[in-house]
Amino acid sequence: MKKVNKYSLSFFGSLVVLLLIIPLSGCDRVSQSALVWTDVPELVIAAQLFNKENDQFAVDVEYKANPASEMKKTNKPPSLVVAKYLLSRPLTRKFDSLNDLFSKYYLDPNDMYPALLSAGKQGTEQLLMPLSFDCMVLVERKTENASAGVAVLNPDVLQSSSQAFTVIKNDEMSAMGFSPRWDVEFAEDWLFAGGSNFSLNPNWKSTSVPRANDANSWPILWDRGNLEKSVDALLSLSSNVKKEQEDAFTFTYFNKPGYQLVLENRILYWPMKASEFFRLPYSAKTQLRYRFPAVDQKVLLTADTRYMGIPRGAKNKKAALAFARWLLIAGNQEKVWKEMESQQLLPDYIPFGGLSSIMQVNETIFSKYFPEYAQNPLVSSSLPSVTALPDYWDSFSRDFLRHWLGNVLSDSVSKGPIDERFRASLEQYLGTMPDWLIANR
Repeated sequence: MKKVNKYSLSFFGSLVVLLLIIPLSGCDRVSQSALVWTDVPELVIAAQLFNKENDQFAVDVEYKANPASEMKKTNKPPSLVVAKYLLSRPLTRKFDSLNDLFSKYYLDPNDMYPALLSAGKQGTEQLLMPLSFDCMVLVERKTENASAGVAVLNPDVLQSSSQAFTVIKNDEMSAMGFSPRWDVEFAEDWLFAGGSNFSLNPNWKSTSVPRANDANSWPILWDRGNLEKSVDALLSLSSNVKKEQEDAFTFTYFNKPGYQLVLENRILYWPMKASEFFRLPYSAKTQLRYRFPAVDQKVLLTADTRYMGIPRGAKNKKAALAFARWLLIAGNQEKVWKEMESQQLLPDYIPFGGLSSIMQVNETIFSKYFPEYAQNPLVSSSLPSVTALPDYWDSFSRDFLRHWLGNVLSDSVSKGPIDERFRASLEQYLGTMPDWLIANR
C-alpha cells in the first residue's frame, strides 16, 4: 500500500478530493520519508510531484492551523515546517542551519529577494528560507495615460491625489479618493512598513500573568515612536473629510465590491492584497491597474510571508533538505503551476498563496499566468525587512489590534498621544486573558 498525505477536509472547502488523498512513492523504494507541517494547501501538489520524481525520498504533508504555535509545544517535531510566524527569536532557535542548501545543494542565494532571505538569517547561519509572500496594492481605473506615473504611491502623492478626487457639495460627499478605514488590514500592514516592530517579548514567560504598568510582563513589544508616526500618517490620508461625511458615503455606496466602485469612478483607490487583485475576473482587470503603496519607498508586506525550516532533532533531515531544495527551484514551482492549471484550480488558488520568494518565478511564470504583473512588477529593493511577528498574531490582530486601529481611525477628535492610548487599550485587553494567552500558560 502507498502512504497518503494527511490534510483537513474543512480547510480545503471547495478544493477537489484529489488534493486530500495523494499517494506517495511506493514504500519499498523509499529510504526516507519526511513529515512536513504546513498551513499552505498547495504544498500537497508539490509533494505529489516531488514523490513521483523520487525513489529515494518522499514527503508526507500534514496540515496544522498554526504550525508555529505547534512547534512551541511539541517534543517530536516534524522533518520540515513551512508556515507563517516562524521568524520570532524563540522559534528560530528551534531550527537547524540550512547552509547546506547553498554549499551542497547549490542553490543560488541571489535568486531570492534579499530582504526576505536576510530575515531568516542569524549571524552566518541561514535558519529559515522564504517560500512566498504577499503585499498590498492600490487598485485604480486604467486611463489613456495609464503608462504614466510611477509604480509606487508614497503617502504624499496618495494624500494629494485622494483629496483632489474627493467631491463634497452641500456637506455631502459623492466621490472619495481613499480612506484607510476601508480596509483595516491595509492599516495594519502600514504599521508594519512604518517600523512599528511588533514582536514577542523575550522576557515574557508563558506562565506569567500580565501586570498593569509593567510592560516587561506583557507578551508583546513595539516601537512607540514609529507606531505614533505611522498612525498619524494614516490619519492624514483622509484628513480633509469629516467622519460623518465618510460614514454617510460608505453607507450609501458601499453595497458592492470596492473594485466595482473604482470602475464606477466613485472612489479613486481601493486597497487589496496583490493575490486578491490577480484573482479578480478578467473583465475587471482589463479596466484596472494597480500600484504599490509605499512607506519610505518600501512596499507594504502582509503578515502572510511563509518560511521553511528544519527543526533541531527532527528525523529524516536528508529527505527534508531534498524537498526544501526542490521547492526553491524555479522549474519545479512551474510544475506546480501547471499541475494546478490542469486541475482547474487557477486562478482561485495561487501556488503557495502569493508571490514567490524567487524573483525569476514572478518575472516569468507568475507573469505568464497573470500578465497584469508584468505591467508593474515588484522591484527587489522595494521590499522592506520582514517583521518577526509572534506566533499568536492572527488572534491578537483579529481580537485586538484591528479593533483598536478601527477605533483610532474613526475618532474625529484626538484623545491623547497614540502610544498612551495603545498601552491603555492593550493593558485592558490583556487583562481579559484572551484565549491565545491562556493557551500559552
